[in-house]
Parts: sequence; C-alpha cells; structure tokens
Amino acid sequence: MQLQLINTPKHPPLPITPAWLPPAMQAPGTRLKIRFSAADRHAMRRKKQIPVSEWAERYRFIPKDAALPGPWRNSTVPYMAGVMDAAMFPSVQQIILCWPPQCGKSDGVNTVIGYLTDRRPGNVLYVFPDELTARENNRDRITPMFQDSDQLKKYFTGYADDTASLCLRLKHAKIYMAWANSASRMANKPLPYVVLDEEDKYPSTPNAKEASPADLAKKRTRTFSHMRKVFRMSTPTVESGAIWKALTEEAEVIFDYWVRCPACNSLQQMVFSQIKWPDTERDPRAIETEKLAKYHCISCPDIWDDSRRNMAVRAGEWRDREKGLSVAAVLNSRRPTTIGFHLRSYVSRFVSLSESAAAFLWGLKDRNKHKDFCNSHEAEPWREYSHEKTDDAILALRDDRPMGRVPGGGVVSGLVAGIDTQDDGFFYEIRAFGFGLEQDSWQIRSGFVTSLEALKTVLWSDAYLDPDGKRYMVSRSLIDAMGHRTSEVYDFCRINPGRIFPTKGERTMRQPHAWSRIDFYPGTNKPIPSGLQLVRVHTTHFKNQLASMLEVPFADPGSWKYCADTTIDWATQMTAEYIAETGFWETKGNRPNHAWDCSVLALCAADMAGFRFLQPSPKKRDPQHTRNEDTERGGWIERSGSAWINR
Repeated sequence: MQLQLINTPKHPPLPITPAWLPPAMQAPGTRLKIRFSAADRHAMRRKKQIPVSEWAERYRFIPKDAALPGPWRNSTVPYMAGVMDAAMFPSVQQIILCWPPQCGKSDGVNTVIGYLTDRRPGNVLYVFPDELTARENNRDRITPMFQDSDQLKKYFTGYADDTASLCLRLKHAKIYMAWANSASRMANKPLPYVVLDEEDKYPSTPNAKEASPADLAKKRTRTFSHMRKVFRMSTPTVESGAIWKALTEEAEVIFDYWVRCPACNSLQQMVFSQIKWPDTERDPRAIETEKLAKYHCISCPDIWDDSRRNMAVRAGEWRDREKGLSVAAVLNSRRPTTIGFHLRSYVSRFVSLSESAAAFLWGLKDRNKHKDFCNSHEAEPWREYSHEKTDDAILALRDDRPMGRVPGGGVVSGLVAGIDTQDDGFFYEIRAFGFGLEQDSWQIRSGFVTSLEALKTVLWSDAYLDPDGKRYMVSRSLIDAMGHRTSEVYDFCRINPGRIFPTKGERTMRQPHAWSRIDFYPGTNKPIPSGLQLVRVHTTHFKNQLASMLEVPFADPGSWKYCADTTIDWATQMTAEYIAETGFWETKGNRPNHAWDCSVLALCAADMAGFRFLQPSPKKRDPQHTRNEDTERGGWIERSGSAWINR
C-alpha cells in the first residue's frame, strides 16, 4: 500500500492523527490518496460465491487409487451434489448422513471442507473411530485432496512439518485429526467446522468422566454459532445407534433421494421390493455374477439394468420425506438448523442391483448376513426378530424317518454330535449334515444318558444306517466341559482322542471357534504336543446361524430337520432362548435349553469338520433309468417352488 500526497479538494480528508504521517504530510489542508498494490487487492478481493457442486467440478480431483480417479464429476454421485449445496444454506448448522458404506459420503464431505477452506476459511476438526483410521485418512484422503487441487495446494505453507503430523497446518487454517476414545484430542480447539466420521463405531464415551465423543466435538463450535457446520455421517447399526437417533430425533427435516424413470419421466423413491430376479434362480452367487437382478419402474412397465438405473439416478433429486417438497423449497420456507439425508445402496452406481439382491438372499440363510443387508444396503438399523419360534414350528420340521435312521440317496456328508453336560448326566444330539454351503441338517438321534460309558455307546457303538444299509459313524463330537464335571470330561476326551473335544462357550470372539492348550509338562508352561486342547466356541455366531436355519421352510435348501420321533419336550427346549436388547442370547426364565445347546455344539462340530466344502461322490447311473425312477430311489432331485424368495 502506498500513500500519495495530492492537493485536490475533491477528496475528503481522512480521519487520521499526525503521528501516522511523516512531517511533510502533516501540513494543514493536505489531502491523501491511498493506492493498494496488486497483492493487497488480490488478498482483499471478495471471491465470487458459487455452489459447492460447481466449485467441486472446477477444483476437486479424486486421487489415483480411487475407483474413478480424476476430476470430480457430479454425474458420478449425483445425490452428493444436492447434499453439498444444502450444507451451505445459511441456517443449516448440522448435516446428518445415514448412508451405506462406499457410496461417496466421505469424499463428498471432504469436498465441502475443501470449499470452506477456499471460500470461508476456518479451523476444522475430524473425528474418526480410532487413531489408525485418523492417520490413514489424513495421509490417504485429506492431504492428497489439497495436493491434487491447484486451487487448494497454494494454501500449503511449504514446511514439511506442517503436513507430517496429525494437524494439517495451512496458511490460513488448521485441520485437526482426532479419534473418539481420546478426549484430549478433542479439547481446547475452538473452531467452526467438525466432521464426525462413522459415528456408530464410536465408544459411548472416551472415559468415565466425559460426555459422548460427538457432544465433546460439537462443543468446540460453541463460539462460532454464526458460521458453524457439523457433519455427522455413518452407516447405521442398531436403533439405539448414534446416527439413527440423530436422523430420527434431531433432524428437523429428512430428505430421501427420488430418481426419474428414463421411460415415463416419473419421480419415484427406489424400494427393494421392485428389484426382481428370475423365480427359478435361487443361488445368490449366480444372481450377482450373471447380473440377473433388474429394477421394475413403479409407474410404467420399464425395466432397468444397472446402466438404466444410473440414468434414472442422474436425473433424480432429493425430496422432503413428509411432503415430498424439493430441498430448496424446504430450506427457504422452514430455514432448519439440522437436516438429514437417508440413502440406500442400490441408488449408487458403485453397487449393482444384483449385489443388493444377492445380499438379501444370503440374509435368508444367515442371521449375520441379514443384519449386514439391513445396515449396508437398506441403511436401516438392525431390528431383532419380533416373533418367537413356537413348539409347533419346530415340530413342523419333522420328516418320516424313525429315530436312528440316516437319510438315503447319498445326500449325507457325515455325522457329528453335540453334548450338554449336567450334574446328573448328559444331553446329546447326533446330526447328519449335507454337502455345500446350503447344506441341510437332519437329526439322527437325541436324548439323555446318565454316564459317560452310556454316552460312549451312543456315539460310537450303536449303528446308524441309511435305507440302503450303508453304515455311518459319528466323526466328531463336542462336549460342554464347563461346570462341576470339568475334570471328568477332560479325562473322557483324553482317552478318546480325535473323536470328542471339550468346549467352552464365549459370547464374543474374532472367529467362530479357536483352540486353547490344556495339557502342559509338569512345572512348566510348555504345552505337551499331543496333549488335550479346549475348543472355544463363539456361541453368538452359531446361535445366530442356528436361528436362521430354523427359519428356512422344510422343503427349501439349508433347513434344520428332525426325525419323526422328536418329542414336544425337545421342541420346547429349542425355543428356550431369545435375543436380548444387548444383542446376546438369553434364556427365558428358568426354562431348560439343553436341546438348544446340543444343536449349537453340533453346528460348530460340522463347521470344524468342513462338511460344507465336501462334494458328493459321483453317482453311478443306469442310462435306462428315467428321472422319475431316480427320484423314487432317493437320488438327487431338484427342489421346486420359489416361496423362499418371495418378499
């Protein structure tokens, strides 16, 4: 800036004091003209305000290791453009994104932070579930966003230390990285912008003295109420999870994404019931690999494949859940401070329609996979089954085999047993399992014995035959070893090595089952190589799997069948447990659950034996036999009907 002495009366005098100026400029009647340099004018020039979506296409670049690297294109994630623009509305202070994983929400929010750094600079706080995730996101996503953009990289200071730590220091702002279990990382940082990434993975509190991580982070914006923006994003988990409660309880308005049919031009919200596939196809792997699922327009007969779905999404828009109004109409009329956006996976180009269909079908067979479908595709919380399995539903799974008879036709890969230990004896169940991932299971024998000798006879002395006279042996047994008879059970397993193993149930584990050494050389911690090992069983995993198999109708693949002599008492014990709000299985009052425990151990034994990876032996066939004759003789048949995929 330069001060130039002029003597023209058209310039009004500046309100200055003589101490400002050199003596030559302090004469009475002197007029001053201020001339700013080019750098001064550039620094003080007010930048043109443009929507975030327009800014993104000009200045945002996606890194090379992304699925679609290169310049940002709103057509790639059209639903993100509306979110980014709505976030900049003056009244909006909190933006909630309840979305499936890998649908563009993190890159979209990072883009908004890049825009704010360029147009409305202020310090930023990112909060991640853990320290490792914070470091990885800073290194792999946030710092590269500035490096790859000509508009943003000019804000680097040029000092290596300013980009090497967990605080990205720019010329005019700081971007802090924090994690949810560290209250100190979120403290003493007044700032206007906060990003809470994958909030449902946060602990309820960093420590016993603090509030929730989200509340701690949001308090950092208290002195910036005139400009603050808080982004809360996550895939939902359960109804009590942070993101679902924020969406349903805190959001003043919730927006859903509506797509526009390329054929009839009608706006509609995509729903899973309109995704259809051939009724004769039941294999989720085939549906996904062969891309068999299509979306049927609600308003016309048009059928969309993934490409046509993408066209419909590109022409879509966000709509208010209550009245179906556009985002602009709602923001201008209601001027909300907290807004929410709910998105399903099959709206995204990154998720094929067939992938969503396959995930649904897998969920029919496995409780955990059904939970994944709810969270990762419908973007809704997991809700436990509201109904309870009844005795009649269990008894409806009986076939016409007598107790002790193995199914014929070569459908059985092997026999296993599960034993529940009690003070007065042992409940047991022997089950046969089929081949493949969709294996059926048949009860062969169940009951109660008072001694281990009697149990030995049941497991390995009695013969189990199929209708053709083929003999089957119990190949693997698991027995509960916890309780008052632990030493006795251990000794029984030692004298029957390789055939029966002691177990201990655990509610949470990283894998379905694991081994722990029991026998050590006396006076040392060195295990005996051939000594006894304890099988630790992830009971929650196998109980979820068992509950899913009990839901499969009798005639469909993967059902849990019983023999004709199964008693009502056994069926009642199979209904003795339920899922509590904690997500763990609990017993209803004092009802006995021995049958349930035996079935869980039998299912674990079959998993350990690897029956699902075996294939049936090639069946010798007389070419003169017709298909009907082969069916009558108990051979492999195609099950008909498709009720199991009806929704």
